[in-house]
Amino acid sequence: MLPCKSHCDRYCENCHKHCAVWDEMQRQNRADRQRRKAYLDYYNDLYDTIIRQCYALTPKPCR
Repeated sequence: MLPCKSHCDRYCENCHKHCAVWDEMQRQNRADRQRRKAYLDYYNDLYDTIIRQCYALTPKPCR
């Protein structure tokens, strides 16, 4: 179901394919997903580095 279907007075079947409001909403969603992905990628890399450093500093057991 389209989010605009319930409250758009100009809604008709398949109108979202050429609707400027729908295009703008999709553009904003795309930009939001890119921001979230960049945030997660940054912190995943940061935490991976910290974990790698911790493992490197951990003493290895003698055999």
